[in-house]
Amino acid sequence: MDDNLQRTQAGKPVRAKQYRARTYYRFSNGKNQQIEPWGTSRSRATAALKAAILTIEPDVGSELKPSTSLRALGQRFLVSKRDLGRSEGTLETYSYAVDAHISKKIGDLSIAEANPERLQRFLTRVEKESGPGAAKNCRSTLSGMMGLAVRNGAITHNPVRELERITQRKKKGSSAIPVGELPTFLEKVHADSSLLAWDTAELIDFMLSSGWRVAEVCALDVKSVNFAAGTATVEAINVRVKGQGVIRQAFPKTTKSGRTTPLPKPTMNLLRRRHERLKHETTLLFPTPLLRLRDPSNTQREVRDRRDLLGYPELSTHSFRKTVATILDKAGLSATDIADYLGHENPSMTQDVYMNTVKGAAEAARVMEKQLVGLI
Repeated sequence: MDDNLQRTQAGKPVRAKQYRARTYYRFSNGKNQQIEPWGTSRSRATAALKAAILTIEPDVGSELKPSTSLRALGQRFLVSKRDLGRSEGTLETYSYAVDAHISKKIGDLSIAEANPERLQRFLTRVEKESGPGAAKNCRSTLSGMMGLAVRNGAITHNPVRELERITQRKKKGSSAIPVGELPTFLEKVHADSSLLAWDTAELIDFMLSSGWRVAEVCALDVKSVNFAAGTATVEAINVRVKGQGVIRQAFPKTTKSGRTTPLPKPTMNLLRRRHERLKHETTLLFPTPLLRLRDPSNTQREVRDRRDLLGYPELSTHSFRKTVATILDKAGLSATDIADYLGHENPSMTQDVYMNTVKGAAEAARVMEKQLVGLI
């Protein structure tokens, strides 16, 4: 029943209609103590013994005990992540795993009861019902929760380490727009009445010259633009937070994402025009038509909604970053230079994901300006 259990005698009748289950329990301080709960049947005496083992260990200066429920542990875990200053997007991901899956399906289990067998059954169920992505998120969240329990002395080891890894089928990535097709593509974009009504056409122009992520573009403020130097700096991203809506998170996705990008002159002129048009209403450069913070997910959906009519069934906002990477690669820039321009932590990601084949940010800007001349 437990590594601390040394000897068990359960179900031995010791008096009329009363059964005693008896064992010695070794506490975390090394001392042994006999426990012997009673019950009106063999099964009840045994159940009482098991319950006593799970709850007998005293609180050693922590709010977490072996008897703490996973529901309570999940909330404590979320508070700890918030205290550490994790991004709203990360907190949202953890919160979804805790609230939608863990608390609902296994929230009544205590920390001590959350053994590998039970957790594996739970993850298998989540994968079957909600897919491998949800199961992988739950596994990561559970690992963090049980790690918190270990650090607080509620358990001695993290049971999630014993679980099977969850493998996801690799999704087919978005395709870059062939460089020779860019003039026709952008002509279609600026002729699309829906993209114009959503004020998404010029956002696409900017992404095709900057290589920025859609959440970075949606958060771009004029204060982050140096018109004299011809640069724009990634200082924030837009994220949707449950109960708050879209917020401007005042730091980027990763440390490497916080970069200053030299931009082609036509792209800087685009930003100037937008600022002149919007400056009396907002300092944002790519707000919604109602001048509110733009939701990156809505922008992605707008592109998906029009991609068939544009003639690119696999088009996504990632296609624009891949197109930039392809242009710079064909111009002979190194993987490191391209990674710097795109804001990747690891140049290998640029090679593996964004480049069709495999100096410096200023050189990248000159390449993009030459390639997009007359298009933006």
